[in-house]
Amino acid sequence: MQLRTVDIKQLSRSWSKGIGLQEFLVTRRHSSGELIEIPVARIQGAFQGPQMTVMSGMHAGEYSGILAAQKLITSVKPEQLCGTLIVIPVISTKAFMQRNMQLNPVDQREVHFVRPGNPEGTYSDMLMDTIFEIVKDSNFLIDSHAGEMAQSLMSWIPVPMGGDDEMDRKSLELAAGFQIEYVEPRYDVSSIPEFCISLLEAGIANIWVECGKNGIPTQKDIAIHFDGYVAALQTMKMIHGDPARPDQKVLKGKRSQINSHKSGVWHPAVNEGDIVESGQHLGRLTDYFGNTIAEFTSPSRSLVLYYWSNPAINASRRPHDYDWHNGLVSLLDLEE
Repeated sequence: MQLRTVDIKQLSRSWSKGIGLQEFLVTRRHSSGELIEIPVARIQGAFQGPQMTVMSGMHAGEYSGILAAQKLITSVKPEQLCGTLIVIPVISTKAFMQRNMQLNPVDQREVHFVRPGNPEGTYSDMLMDTIFEIVKDSNFLIDSHAGEMAQSLMSWIPVPMGGDDEMDRKSLELAAGFQIEYVEPRYDVSSIPEFCISLLEAGIANIWVECGKNGIPTQKDIAIHFDGYVAALQTMKMIHGDPARPDQKVLKGKRSQINSHKSGVWHPAVNEGDIVESGQHLGRLTDYFGNTIAEFTSPSRSLVLYYWSNPAINASRRPHDYDWHNGLVSLLDLEE
């Protein structure tokens, strides 16, 4: 792929002042010698307005958002746009090209929980610092996610809430146009990824959208991401049109994670979107021969956000204590 490259230090001076589309491969060299490469498209509109960023591919196997972001680049017309649209279709390009799931292949970190501002740290530190430098002038940001190749995930939209009424209102407005049933405002800072917290502190209203499962980018899921982007642009008066307002429900509850402390073969007994009662059977773990070695039940009445659909469970592989390889079921404890 022959793309025009620009170092992050030169990016702000490389953008044209005129209307139109520009596409750069933004680069930055880590002290380890590894090169960061981030594709960035910028559409400068013919009329004044705010700046919105749409990004995807933070976790490289979450493909529906990546394909929707590509479609957005080719669909938005500069002569009809008010303001500036930044699109980053693939954040973790190195992981994407290696077909790597969830964790950064260079340092095995989960980049969503990496706080920008430490470019002298690990590769993931520099990657997320670079992303922040690209998006820091945005007013709004939509971050697309999905279930990767081992996650059977229901669609929902977590909305980081920072306590500023006006910014929280705008964040909820970003979510309102997605054809996704559940919206989850998050007030507990411990439940909000570090990158999202940094966006809130910078005054950037933001959401992340979970839509798609098992690493399969269906046309339906791609369309949900794309149509939601369009609705958000319409909501913020950046393009003409009346934004969609599908029926949505607000989720309230506390997240909990069912993990295995043993390695084995996972047999789930639930589906994404199920409501399970306290003590309900979630699944079992067997040895290679099918002999049950552990049973798992729900700790409370909960909504199944996603479960690991891949049967391979490796409890001994926990880089940075992350539970990707021994996770079983992710739940939202429902408030009565």
